Amino acid sequence: MSSIVNSPDILAALRERKHTVKRRMEFSRTQMQETANNLTGKSMSKTTSRALTISRLVINGIAIYKGFRFCTNVATSVRSLFALFKRR
Repeated sequence: MSSIVNSPDILAALRERKHTVKRRMEFSRTQMQETANNLTGKSMSKTTSRALTISRLVINGIAIYKGFRFCTNVATSVRSLFALFKRR
């Protein structure tokens, strides 16, 4: 901070300091995203289209619903195998 106060053009020194901090923050953000991508195994890309976002939500919802139905069908089958009274 003393280098800014001692510089002849304080505004230019502040701008330079701001750009330096901004570059460091951007670098840190990209490193965190890459680390998260490596840990999760998927990319964290941002969607730019609202229609694409909505279609992804619908597809994920359908997949969750199908998974839930599959699990309930398996549970029903297992329960009917071990039931005291058999279904007709």
